[in-house]
Amino acid sequence: MRISEIIGKAIDIISAKPIILVPTLIPAILQIIRDALEIGWTYSVLDYWAQFSDADWDAMDPGQITDIWRGFAPQFAVAEIADTIVGLVIWILGVIAFSMVISMAAAHFEGKEMTLSEAFNSISGKLLLLIVVSAIVWGGKLVGICALCIGALLVWVLLSLVRQGIIVDSLDLGATLSKSYEIAKNNFFDVLLILVLFFAVKIVFALIPVVGGGLGYLVDAFSVCAMTIFYFDRR
Repeated sequence: MRISEIIGKAIDIISAKPIILVPTLIPAILQIIRDALEIGWTYSVLDYWAQFSDADWDAMDPGQITDIWRGFAPQFAVAEIADTIVGLVIWILGVIAFSMVISMAAAHFEGKEMTLSEAFNSISGKLLLLIVVSAIVWGGKLVGICALCIGALLVWVLLSLVRQGIIVDSLDLGATLSKSYEIAKNNFFDVLLILVLFFAVKIVFALIPVVGGGLGYLVDAFSVCAMTIFYFDRR
């Protein structure tokens, strides 16, 4: 299949079975709420810093300065810890959601019908492995970004099919990493083209205030569906 046919097929599958998008709504909504709260927090911090700038520091003794910082630091620390925890929860829910998308898209591609509960049941025994392999990919991208983004690009492309290997072919960790590497290596620019096309759409959506991050999950669902069809076609 040509890339245009794969993308068209992904759109056709989701159009025919929009329930595939439902799992992604939970992390999407949570991300929108998180982004809205972050905006509110940013404004409150700016207001607090405005009080700092208006303060007469030279006229204060060390105790007064310490009291000001003591009033701000705990709130900042709690907010950052809470945001990290919420971000981790959203990430895990995203792994579950996109795994369900893969399972439902694969079933539909093979002419089978699958409900949401069946999709979840099909991946429930593989969740730990899916989280581990997703963390490996995320960590690889992070290391790659530190290596001037070249490594991140390679990880992004070469490990883009690891979840498909686990869900479609029930591969273990080593086998799915190897399978994804081999398929992507042999079809590097095709994989890159699919990923870049959907990433470009995601960037456009990200420009929308507050809801942009949440809408990105829906774009990712189409991307995951396309990559699942690609996996079937090139494995």
